Amino acid sequence: MFNFAVKLLKVIFYLIFKKRKDAIFTFLLLKKENEIMKRHLNLAGKKITSNHSDRLCLSLISALSRRAVSHLTIIKPETLLEWQRRFIKKKWSFKHKKRGRKPVSAELKKLILEMKTDNPLWGCRRISDELKKLNIDIHHTTVNKIIQTFRKQGKIQPNGSWRKFLKSHWKSLYGMDFMTIDTLFGKRFYLFIILELKSRKIIRYDLTENPCREFVKQRIELFSEEFPEKKTLIYDNALQFTSIDYSWFGIKGVNICSYAPNMNAFVERLNGSIRREALDHFLLFSEKQVRKIVTEYVEYYNHHRPHQGINKIPEGKIASTTGKIKKDPILGGLHHNYYRSSA
Repeated sequence: MFNFAVKLLKVIFYLIFKKRKDAIFTFLLLKKENEIMKRHLNLAGKKITSNHSDRLCLSLISALSRRAVSHLTIIKPETLLEWQRRFIKKKWSFKHKKRGRKPVSAELKKLILEMKTDNPLWGCRRISDELKKLNIDIHHTTVNKIIQTFRKQGKIQPNGSWRKFLKSHWKSLYGMDFMTIDTLFGKRFYLFIILELKSRKIIRYDLTENPCREFVKQRIELFSEEFPEKKTLIYDNALQFTSIDYSWFGIKGVNICSYAPNMNAFVERLNGSIRREALDHFLLFSEKQVRKIVTEYVEYYNHHRPHQGINKIPEGKIASTTGKIKKDPILGGLHHNYYRSSA
């Protein structure tokens, strides 16, 4: 009799629960949302967050009652699916111990970079041997990987880079080139330039209609007499330059590669500056006018114009902080030179 009563109660409870299941789960869902919102109000306007128990409760309710899920307001269905994926991922993920060698320390990498920078001729084996002298055991293949990483980052330049060549010959390095100037009547002049790379000074310049070998040779001779010390002269593949024996003048000639103006970049930049800052702003009629413009600009370029390569200070002269600031017009007011007058 007792067993029958228990079974009857189970059937009655099941029928009642089945009929009101959605209402019960909806109530539980709204109650849980209310708890989350109360917690959110205490956080003073921060983002709504849920803990593990919140996620577990909401996931169970959504699994047991589909109608109750439609009453969710603070959580999207996609969020429930994301929680499920996280739970499965966490269940089947295991911590693995890292195997292999210990990573190379940042201090050792810095030392390898310093060795390679100070000694560009050293290879990875030589650096590895030098480190063994310091009781640091590291294989040469590991050193090679570290060096290659630094190369990709631009911290190590190739041994034969043009930049290193320029730095090693900086004090005695000059650039030479021709630039064309066309007048309004179609007449073409050629401006010959020799630039000292260290100071950014135009050492020699001249204007001609016939840029022949003899013209260049005469200017090179004057240049060598004015600067008798050993020097290196960079020039392009123009026949007027390549047909001269520079060793006769005590000059080391460096012929750049074909179609590589960046190898004589300082002079190429100077040519562009003369055009952009002077010639392009005038209607050119005669040789006399062109000479006057070029002469005035060269004076301004050598003594007053700032240059990035020499810390933007012309001739290394730092002006005093006293005295009235004055200005002089250059090229009819196209540019101005500002300076402080002596007190």
